[in-house]
Amino acid sequence: MAAVRQKISRASREKTPKPADHVPLRKTPTGKVAAASEDRLIRTLQQRLLEMVSSSEEKCRSPIGVSAAFVQWFWQLTKVEAIAIYVRDEQTRDMACLAEAGRGDASVAAEWRKVLMRAEKEARVASGDVHAFHLHRIGRMEGLVIVQTGASQPLPARRLLTVLRTVEPWLAVALDHARLTVKYAAKILRIQHMEQVSDVLNSSLGEEEKLRRALDAAVRLVEAEAGALFLKADDGTLKLCSVSGEQAGSLPALQSPIAAMVHRTGQPVLISKGAQDPRLVSGQGWQAVIPVASLVSVPIRAGIGGAGVLEVVNRRGGKPFSNWDVLELASLSNQFGLAIESFRRGVAGD
Repeated sequence: MAAVRQKISRASREKTPKPADHVPLRKTPTGKVAAASEDRLIRTLQQRLLEMVSSSEEKCRSPIGVSAAFVQWFWQLTKVEAIAIYVRDEQTRDMACLAEAGRGDASVAAEWRKVLMRAEKEARVASGDVHAFHLHRIGRMEGLVIVQTGASQPLPARRLLTVLRTVEPWLAVALDHARLTVKYAAKILRIQHMEQVSDVLNSSLGEEEKLRRALDAAVRLVEAEAGALFLKADDGTLKLCSVSGEQAGSLPALQSPIAAMVHRTGQPVLISKGAQDPRLVSGQGWQAVIPVASLVSVPIRAGIGGAGVLEVVNRRGGKPFSNWDVLELASLSNQFGLAIESFRRGVAGD
């Protein structure tokens, strides 16, 4: 199970990110924080989530930022043993822990893991002092809140869980808003990269420089670690034209059996689990220099025939490539094909 998360140490007690600044509670004569009423807790958490949704700060606009702020608020205000937020990844479908606060070892305890596994199938789960709730599903988001109550909290467990159930829909809205914000920002960036490819391929640069820059933009588009452009030679075989990315320097004579197959069949290939795919052979192609976790290879057509192959490997961040990446690279390959055909017509005309 994936675990991309932001931990919040009990000892550090970091200040909650602005604009939702920490609202101090009334203190008792002993100097300890007094028990807040259920209504006050609910109003405080709802207000902070509302402020976060309307915030322009970058940290507040991601699901991890929203989750980290909420678990810290809840832990500080209620003194629970631990709380964590899990959200299912839309692509891998893994339930990933985005943030947790409280006792550092709570989320790895056997009872906690048992509740987590059950909660993925049941709406509400309780085992001892560990409780799990489903986040309200909005759009395509699925998630869980897991909390472990304890003896140090000022509110009884029953009332504290009532607070959490009341605030949970607000949390779901804030998380989904952050998810959509990140997604739309990524789409805008991808559109910019696609426009950049189009501009380069339609520029007055020479063919070699034109294709090299367009390949660089294609690699950035899908956030790949490396990419290669193969063109059809006069004898019908594929020859490496250009490489791009972090590993480009170690690939001067790359030959890809996957690219050769794509060129031969005219069909794109998506490999999302490289370690388990028999088409990737150790010591051959990319595997000779890079352990391939995922790969996309699409044909380039010029006129009625194949002109080459565009291929990328290993998405940054560890996630596999998706069908959407295949579609975007296929769209770019059409532009590569038009540019190659135009250049060849120009050469023939000369």
